[in-house]
Amino acid sequence: MLRILLTGGGSGGHLYPLIAVAEELQKQSAQSGVNLELQFIGADGFVRETAATIGIATKSIFSPKWRRYFSYHNFIDILEAPFGFLQAFFYIWRFMPDLVFSKGGYDSFIPALVARILAIPVVIHESDIVPGKANLWVSKWAKKIFLAFDGAKNYFKQDLVEVVGNPIRIGVANLTDKAAALAAFNLNPSKPAVLITGANQGAQTINEVLLLSLVELIKKFQLIHQSGPQNYDDTNTRVLTIVKEGGGTYGKTIADNYRLYPVFDLKQMALAYSAVDVIVGRSGAGTIFEIAAVGKPAIIIPLKGAASDHQLANAREFAKFGAVVIEEENLTPHILVNEIENAYESRVERSERIKQFARPSAAPIIAEEVLGMIQQS
Repeated sequence: MLRILLTGGGSGGHLYPLIAVAEELQKQSAQSGVNLELQFIGADGFVRETAATIGIATKSIFSPKWRRYFSYHNFIDILEAPFGFLQAFFYIWRFMPDLVFSKGGYDSFIPALVARILAIPVVIHESDIVPGKANLWVSKWAKKIFLAFDGAKNYFKQDLVEVVGNPIRIGVANLTDKAAALAAFNLNPSKPAVLITGANQGAQTINEVLLLSLVELIKKFQLIHQSGPQNYDDTNTRVLTIVKEGGGTYGKTIADNYRLYPVFDLKQMALAYSAVDVIVGRSGAGTIFEIAAVGKPAIIIPLKGAASDHQLANAREFAKFGAVVIEEENLTPHILVNEIENAYESRVERSERIKQFARPSAAPIIAEEVLGMIQQS
């Protein structure tokens, strides 16, 4: 029996690649007849319900987070750190994995540290062009370092590095018939569609500008909007107000051409990618590598103030392959509408360029090498 512990999280950007690698580990071990047991460890919440969808048990620990701004939560988290360490030590010692695969994020540091103490090999993956603090620390004792971007190489030991791209979940990039996908959202197959997403946590800045652009955009496009669960109620209320103000004119057009969701599950995400002609979103690695995999024209709005400005760095790299980048301070309704129209008009050319950014084999490569490392040890 082989055992692998997966750790990381705090957001979908860290968790979804972990799920992608876990799915590939399950698939490859089953194909080769290897008896494999996987387990997640990290903070409770999002990781637990997501891991459960592919049948993996989760152990929850306190995961202290150091914020880059003043917050009393920093001091509370410092007090939690010893308890998180003891929890991680107990769970890891009891499971005793052959290897720990860490995706980074504040959830991952304590389990990776415990693995070092217990002499368990650690392999890491870094999604962003500017690495996170946890991965920079853990890389000092990691046995292998997988990267999404060539530009991240200089932060790590060169002999341990391999650039593979960012793992994406099985099924998310499997495009279906566009007309059928639009029908699933009760939209018209004869009118172009745009996906606006702030990823699983949403993006209030994008939501605000979209609402100001809504009347103009729905003249030409149908919109599928993922607002984020925290922003959903407010966004829905404001859209209903706009519809009411528009009466039987633009109000009816919005009702017919606009679909709002708090967050997508895997099936809905795949349908949304299939339905649309243009995608507007953030520049987390998960988002941009999924967009590249489905080959849709992209307008990218990096999160201002993200750690080490990694989203802006990611976006600039993606721009080399045809993505349009709008920084938050430059985002206006007029610019958003203009760029969506331009992206739609040149969609064929842009799609071909963006596809060149994709690395769809990231998860299979990582899974194969991780299994190989264990079996050779």
